[in-house]
Amino acid sequence: MFRNNWFIAILLVLLAPFTADSQSPPNLELQVSPKLEQQVLEIIKHHPQVVIDSIRTYQAEEARMRNLAQWRKYLSQPVKVNIQNAPILGANDAPLTLVEFADFQCPFCMRVEPTIKALLEKHKGQIRLVYMHLPLPMHSAAKAAAMAAWAAGQQGKFFEYHDRLFALKGKIQPESYEQIAQDLKLNIAKFNYDRQSPQALAQVEADQQQAEKLDISGTPTFVLNGVPMPGVFAVEDFEEVIKLVQRK
Repeated sequence: MFRNNWFIAILLVLLAPFTADSQSPPNLELQVSPKLEQQVLEIIKHHPQVVIDSIRTYQAEEARMRNLAQWRKYLSQPVKVNIQNAPILGANDAPLTLVEFADFQCPFCMRVEPTIKALLEKHKGQIRLVYMHLPLPMHSAAKAAAMAAWAAGQQGKFFEYHDRLFALKGKIQPESYEQIAQDLKLNIAKFNYDRQSPQALAQVEADQQQAEKLDISGTPTFVLNGVPMPGVFAVEDFEEVIKLVQRK
C-alpha cells in the first residue's frame, strides 16, 4: 500500500458529490487548499491506475447499494410471473425460481449465459431456471428463433436447442434452425410443422404480452423469487438476492 492512500480517500470524497445518486445539488463552493490540490495531482500523476481502481471500486459499491435498496422493495411486493407454459430447467420443487426474459440475438443475453450456468451449477437442486421469450423488434431472427426453440421443446429439447442458438452469437441464418434440429436428432417434419404453427406464435406472443404487463422491455431481465433484476449481473449479484429472499 502506498503511504499516500489517505489522499486517494480525500480525492474520492471530493468526487462523491458529483457521482452520488443524491437529490441534493453538489457543493460547488467546497474550498480545497492549493497544497492539498497539488498533492492529489501528484498522486494522479505518479499512480494513475491506483486512482482509477479506487474510483471504480467506489462507484461499484455505490451501484451495489442502490441495487440492494431496489431489490429490498420487492421482498414484500414480489413480481408474479405466470410460468405455467414455460420451459423449466431444474427441479420443480426447487425453493428458488429464476425467470429469464431473453432474446436469442441479444448480445447481453449471450454475455450473461455463462453466469447463469455457473449459478445453476452452484445451487444445483435448489434453483430452477424458467425461460420466457422476449424477442426484440431490432433483431430480425429473434422471433423465428424463439418459435424454433418452442418447437424443439415439443420434443423435449428446449434447453439443448436454446444453448445451440446462443452459441451462434447472434448469427442465426434461415438454415440454422433445421441444422440444429438435425444435430439434436429431432423429428424434422414435426419440428418444421411446430415452429411455423399458430401455437408457437401464440406462446411467444403470450410471453411478450406478459413482459409488457410487468413493464419489462429489455433483455435480459431476470425475476428471482419475485425480485426483478434487469440487465447483466455477476454471480455475486444473484447471491445477494438469494440471501435477501432466504432471510425474508
